[in-house]
Amino acid sequence: MTAQVVVLNATLEPIGVASLQRAVAFIVKERAQIMLAAEGVIRSNALELPVPRVVAFNDYVPIPHTRLYAPVPWSRRGVLARDDRRCAYCGGSGATIDHLQPVSRGGGSSWLNTVTACVACNSAKGARTPTEAGMRLRFEPRAVWWREVMLLAVAATGVDLRELGLAH
Repeated sequence: MTAQVVVLNATLEPIGVASLQRAVAFIVKERAQIMLAAEGVIRSNALELPVPRVVAFNDYVPIPHTRLYAPVPWSRRGVLARDDRRCAYCGGSGATIDHLQPVSRGGGSSWLNTVTACVACNSAKGARTPTEAGMRLRFEPRAVWWREVMLLAVAATGVDLRELGLAH
């Protein structure tokens, strides 16, 4: 049971992704209902139900505004994911993190001060700012928010919420 199931609030707003096991527990405890099912059936001694892909809570679950609309803590992995592992300078495949304001000159590790770079561009820039190195950014760095991460997790399940008449 490793499949991921999209979880909707009673308002049919996506609020996250749960494991198949947890989604089944919501259904068995009558906290949620299946909105979209995959092919197949889950069987136990006392129960048989379709394999859920999307479940919706029966009652509204309050989600703290700060939980969805707060920035995610900075991480190297997060920067690589945000930039789709593309170099911010040449557009090639990137695997390193470059600090726009170099750490040696007071720059820190934050969403707005870091971008993904390829080894060649990172080396060429060195301990200079992009302007000093004569290098142009292909995009501006931005903070990543929890809501964005949640929507990406929903998209990663392969469920298209438009199938249910829901836009996100």
